[in-house]
Amino acid sequence: MPILDLKKKLDGSCVSGNRNGMEKIKCDTEAVDSSIKSIFSERRDMDFAEQLWCKMKCVSSYQELIACFTLVLESRECGEIQPWIHHGSGSLLSKLIQQSYHGKMEAVSLTGITPVQMLLEIGLDKMKKDYVSFFIGQELATLTSLQSPRSMEGGHK
Repeated sequence: MPILDLKKKLDGSCVSGNRNGMEKIKCDTEAVDSSIKSIFSERRDMDFAEQLWCKMKCVSSYQELIACFTLVLESRECGEIQPWIHHGSGSLLSKLIQQSYHGKMEAVSLTGITPVQMLLEIGLDKMKKDYVSFFIGQELATLTSLQSPRSMEGGHK
């Protein structure tokens, strides 16, 4: 079972010692990162927004963030790119792209906290999909059991 393997690896990568009467615990963060990456392999069904997150999570400035989103939105508006988005993605960027499928895309001002919020939203959307994929893949849960009560209500209307 992968969760138990992770716990064993984490337990094994921590050393406890007694220095001057105080117990110190030192964990090897590379071992932890490696263990997590081995369990959470990259999904193959990432949509455009999730792939964009993987590229944009390391932007180094606010101006770079604005430039990236401007390029994406203008490219989509001109039809230069045809991005695929998962149905039900909740980020503003995903909604804008889905609107563009129908020939209309709401104008968004990339000022203030909007670009940062957009990046955060696509990151959270990706993280949610990663966890859902992991829990289902490991047979720890079903899609129905992972749906929030609010989304299940909407499905029954």
